Amino acid sequence: MLTTIAADIRANVNRELPRTWPRMMGKLLLAPTVHVVVMYRIGAFLYRWRITRPLAFILRSFSIIWGSTEIHPGAQIGPGLCLVHSMKVVIGNGAVLGEGVRIGQGVTISGDAGRGARNPLRGCPVIGDHVTIGIDAIVMGNVTVGDHSVIGAQALVIHDVPAWCVATGSPARVVRRLNESPEGGNADQSPPIAGQPA
Repeated sequence: MLTTIAADIRANVNRELPRTWPRMMGKLLLAPTVHVVVMYRIGAFLYRWRITRPLAFILRSFSIIWGSTEIHPGAQIGPGLCLVHSMKVVIGNGAVLGEGVRIGQGVTISGDAGRGARNPLRGCPVIGDHVTIGIDAIVMGNVTVGDHSVIGAQALVIHDVPAWCVATGSPARVVRRLNESPEGGNADQSPPIAGQPA
């Protein structure tokens, strides 16, 4: 768990600056975006056992109060989670996020289609590795977002998004394919920042 938390803190340090321990400790002590992720990590650990599960939900409540973010302890999130801003981020129970996911403020990732939906038990989203999700985007239901993809600001994702693509709109559709280098990385090696045009 400590290795995963260290990866989360590193992901929140400006990529253009050296990721030194003083900068990482500053983020850990001062940034609500890091605080809510650390509370989620501890809560997810406690969620494994029924006897400690109430403590996990108490931590979830603290993260809502402290950083206006609700991450269900039952969500599965890989290391290197970066919340650009913590305000109004919701990640529901059963959601699966890969490594190095970057999320803007106001993002909802959930399987709940709401009352009156034709199929309310639609399943939960699966987000691949190194995905960027823009401001106020919604990823809902049994959908998969492929590795290294970018979801634009205010997009509504209700269908699968392939890897290495940019998807925008409501409902979201693929508007561009990103260049993939032979080594398996983005050609410019600098993924777009959440909420900015790709």
